[in-house]
Amino acid sequence: RELGMKVMLGCMSESSIGISAMAQLISMADYADLDGALLINNDPAEGVKIDNGEVIFSTRNGHGAILK
Repeated sequence: RELGMKVMLGCMSESSIGISAMAQLISMADYADLDGALLINNDPAEGVKIDNGEVIFSTRNGHGAILK
């Protein structure tokens, strides 16, 4: 930011565990692309959900993700 650059969080095919951890930093980013769990058929966890661009956090402790 000191150099005038933007900050983006993103993933390609991350599970809900990684996305839930990354989502904790979302308020410090200019852009976020955290829909990677939607691109995999066998996501082993559930956690933060993305619904029409809105981040929905779990009420569980920590990053909120748990294994299924």
